[in-house]
This record gives sequence, C-alpha cells and structure tokens, in this order.
Amino acid sequence: MDSRNKDKSKILLRWLPLIILGLLMVAAYMSGLGDKITLEAFQEHKAELIDFVAQRPLLSALAFITIYAVFVALSLPIATLLTLAGGFLFGRWLGTLYVVIAATLGATVIFLIAKSSIGTTLREKTGDLYKRIEGNMKENAVGYLLFMRLVPLFPFFLVNIVPALFNVSLGVYVLTTFFGILPGSFVYVNLGEQLGTIDSLGDLVSGQTVLAFALLGVFALLPTIYKQIKARKNKSAVAIVFALMFTVSGGFISNVAHADTYESFVSEYDSLLKQNVHSGQKRQGIEYSGVDYDAWQKSKSHKKALKLLLASDPDLMKTRNDKMAYWINAYNFLTIELIIREGEKKSIKNLGSMFQSPWKRYSWKIAGKDYTLDQIEHGILRPMGDARVHFAVNCASLSCPDLRAGAYLPFKLEEQLDEQVRLGLQNKTKIFLDDGNYILVSKIFSWFSGDFNDGDVKGWLSRYIDIDNSKPLKYMKYNWSLNSVNKSINK
Repeated sequence: MDSRNKDKSKILLRWLPLIILGLLMVAAYMSGLGDKITLEAFQEHKAELIDFVAQRPLLSALAFITIYAVFVALSLPIATLLTLAGGFLFGRWLGTLYVVIAATLGATVIFLIAKSSIGTTLREKTGDLYKRIEGNMKENAVGYLLFMRLVPLFPFFLVNIVPALFNVSLGVYVLTTFFGILPGSFVYVNLGEQLGTIDSLGDLVSGQTVLAFALLGVFALLPTIYKQIKARKNKSAVAIVFALMFTVSGGFISNVAHADTYESFVSEYDSLLKQNVHSGQKRQGIEYSGVDYDAWQKSKSHKKALKLLLASDPDLMKTRNDKMAYWINAYNFLTIELIIREGEKKSIKNLGSMFQSPWKRYSWKIAGKDYTLDQIEHGILRPMGDARVHFAVNCASLSCPDLRAGAYLPFKLEEQLDEQVRLGLQNKTKIFLDDGNYILVSKIFSWFSGDFNDGDVKGWLSRYIDIDNSKPLKYMKYNWSLNSVNKSINK
C-alpha cells in the first residue's frame, strides 16, 4: 500500500503544475485579461506609460518583463502587441533585450511543466516509433527548434510544447528559444516605434514580413536536412518529423497569405470609398450620400480590390467583430461591383428577373464558395443579432441608410455602428421624423421589425433618440432610385 500511495503521490506531483497552469489559463481567458491589453488601450494611455518609463526605467523594465513572461506562460495571444509596445517604450536595443528575455522565461516555464508531466508520461507509455522520433529530435534539436523559432508562423505555444514531448534538453531549448526569436523580435520591436500612430496592427505587420522569416527558417533547417539525407537513418522518424513541420508551416503560410490579402482589400476599398462617396447630395426630396459610380468604375483600384476580396478567406475571421466587419465590407463592395459590372444607372431593382431579386440572382465565389448578397445579409449578418447592421449595409438606393465613406474595421466596429445609427436617425428625409401626429420611420423598421428589440421598434429607437411613445409609427415610402451622385451638385 505504501508503494502504491507513493506512486500516486508521484503522479499527482508530476501533473499538479500542469493542472495549476491550466486553471490559471482558464481563469485568464474567462476574466478577459487578454482583451484588456489592446491597441486602443495602449494608445489611450501611451503618454502615461512613456512618463512612467522615463521616471522609473528599472521598475518599468522589470514590470514589462514580468507581464510579458506571465502572458507567454498563460498562452494569451497578445505577444505581437507587447513586442511592438516594447519597441515603442524602450527603444530598439533595450526593447529587443527585454522582449527576448521575457519570452524565453515564459516559454521555459511551459517547457518544464510539459516535460515533467506530458513528456514523462509519453516516454513511459509509448513504443519504438516514439523513441525513434525522440532520438531524431534530440539529435537534430538545434536545427529543428531554430527553424520553428525563426518562422513566426508556428504558434508560440506549440513550439514550447513539442520539444518537451520529445525530451529535448533544457540548455538546448533555452538557447534555441533565445537566439531563435531574436531576429523576429528585433524586427517587430523596430516596427513598434510607430505603435502610437497606427490604426491597426495590420498596418505594421504584413504577410510579406512573415514569409521572409519563413524563408530564413528554411535556411536554418538546411544543414539538418542535408545531414538526414546523407545519413539515411531512421527514415520513418525523419519522414514524420518533416511531414509534421512542413504541413503545419504550409498551413500557416497559407493563412497568413489569406489574411494579408484581406488587409490589402480593406486598404484599397477604404481608399475607393473616401474618393467616391460624397455627402450633401439631394434628389427627389431625399438627402443622401451619393456614390460616383462612373469614377469608381474607372479606378484601377476597383478590379484590384475585387480580386483581393475574392481571394480572401472568411473562415480566418475568428471574432464576432472580425466576421461582421468582413461581411459588411464584402456586402457593400459587391453591391457596388454589381452596379458597375451591369452598367445600371437607375435602380438596383432593375437587375432582378421575373423569378429572382438582384440580391439572389447574382453570386460571387469567395475562397472557392459562392455567396449571394441575400446569403450575406440574411444568412450571415442578420443572425449575428445586431440590428445596427441595417444602418451599415447599403442597397445602392436613395432611401437606404447612407454608405459610410470608409471601411468597417473590427477594432472600431462598435463605434462605427453607433455612429451610423446616430447619423441615420438625424436624416429626416428618409430615416426618422416626428411630424407631430406620427413618428415617421424608414420602411426598414417594418421589413425587419423582429431584429429591432424583438419587434419593439420604439424601444430600440429610444436608445439613440428621444421618442414620444404615445404616437403611432408610420413608415416612409421607400425610394429605390440609384444612390448615384447628383452631377449638378458636384460640378
């Protein structure tokens, strides 16, 4: 019994650190700790942070290293922002040093815990194949680990765990981590000097940057590849290791390429909107923001933006705001693409057929899958449960809430949607008007009443504007004329 109790105690002690780390990870995610450190929060407090660093350089350095190491150990996905912040606050040299030390410390904590728990169990339970892979990994650990560290496409957490599973020594792990992340950290720290002035991390970090590091990692791996081919030993182990590494790297390279494609689309689309959407238009008694479809069509940016959008991958949009911003931009851009492609001058409704509306008749293949405007609006956006989307999507008509003269961005989406609603409700010619006897509102509130506070349209409206609940609602006539610019106004 004593020996059994000792074995149980030994097993418990082996797994206890991993259990504690797992509980801390869960607590961090549930508390939203990672969400509190954002680009917006950093920019809001950048002046105070700079003053703190200037007044207490040693304390601020220790605080930064500690926070960074803890976030790495808890695998919270904000390492890029913290690395950029290190450059902004401490400069390229000290910033790089602090980042590399902190990341190595945090990674080593994960490595030691995984090695003592999962790694030990694997070594005890698995057979010859595992031992062959383990031997190959240990023999070529420097090449493999440098490759995975230099290529910033592998999840940092994954690279921390894999060496622990195959019993890589602590010394090799620490050194390859420190020197493997050094080049990437230096580049990102240097980019961080612009952190106080940008709107998105995508403005700094491009797919081309990541792919350059991928090539650097491949070069670091070449000696190991040559050694393995020359020796021709442990073929199965070598094949498995390389298959795993290149499958993962290929997948991540593809993801980064798709993500960068969408960022490029947003840049082109945003520029088109700023150039071709003009406020202060008035036609048929309706005030609106008009689109200069002729100028838009002539711009080379349109075809480029269309190609980029169709090549992007919506499945890479992970958060609700990422997805909503993506599909609002896609819907509005493709609506304009439809008008331009078909040469319509009067109304989008003219593009329908006897059996199909224009929103169902036409489709576009995005990342290999067909989407209609109807599917995007009613199958993707409306089920997200945010009625403000009706003020964001634009149906190319005079009575539709105005097209925004700029792209929707995930980190600004809440602010942008609220602004769209407020601006829309100020338009007395097509969205909202208290005429004394009735509350006149857009027909949108009738067509999609269930989206607005489960049918309580007045209750929903009262969140944004003072409203007399005693007055009945009446719906304005909807004008489907094309929201093109009034040329006489713009001359």
